[in-house]
Amino acid sequence: MSGQETNASGIFELETNTLAQEAAKGFLASNMIGEAVMTGEGENAEEIGDINDILVDRDGSVKVVIIGVGGFIGLGEKEVAVEFDRLSFVSTQDDQLRVVSDVSKQELEAAPGYERPDYIPNWMSTSAVRDGMNQAKESAKGAYETVQDEAIKPVREQMDKMANSDWTAEKTQIDAATVSTDVLIGATVYTSADTDIGEVSEVLLGKDGTAEAVVIDVGGFLGFGEKPVAVSYDSLKMYENENGSLLITATFTDEQLKNAKAYTPADYKTDPESVLLKS
Repeated sequence: MSGQETNASGIFELETNTLAQEAAKGFLASNMIGEAVMTGEGENAEEIGDINDILVDRDGSVKVVIIGVGGFIGLGEKEVAVEFDRLSFVSTQDDQLRVVSDVSKQELEAAPGYERPDYIPNWMSTSAVRDGMNQAKESAKGAYETVQDEAIKPVREQMDKMANSDWTAEKTQIDAATVSTDVLIGATVYTSADTDIGEVSEVLLGKDGTAEAVVIDVGGFLGFGEKPVAVSYDSLKMYENENGSLLITATFTDEQLKNAKAYTPADYKTDPESVLLKS
């Protein structure tokens, strides 16, 4: 990884008034998740990894951050629990804050990988809590919208059944926003129970740190050499199998995949719509 270019958008320090009418200053946890952790302040600083999770004590203080590390330290990505006091925040020219850590390459290589508790599904990230709150806000917009939604609910359910077909009818659909990006890498994407189009090789994040698209290495059954295809994240549907594993589906046709422009980081950066495949 290079310190020159990251997916992070920066952390902002803000001030707000509490119920006690006292001013409180700090960072939003949702703003920190997905941000890069750097080895220093200079232009040659390297990226250690991204903040995947935050461990908060019962008294509300942050004790640990879970950092997804890999690449520059010569190992496959793993999650490492790092004490919060090993981080510092450095101001940038854009009035944002960069996360810097004094953790060394040797420490990360030797550190045991963080493992999620067994009672938390492997496909779920703790951002599900935030996403659930956002969904609750959306559902509370007003009585009119609720009535309107109930009126079209039967139509929507019928359309979903047609789109899912029988092979996913008995499976539990998952909110894609709750799925950890780590789980997505290497996952197979299916168009039917016995047909897969390839594996996810990369997750593309937006400026807010959320998944915007995935890159699928497509090939084989389509009759051409494998090529990377960028697919919008909302084109995917995700289910939990009976054994608790993750199933990812898409509804793209052979023709769509054959005609899709091969993904390159440069093309996606300059004109994402030109390479992004949508359902």
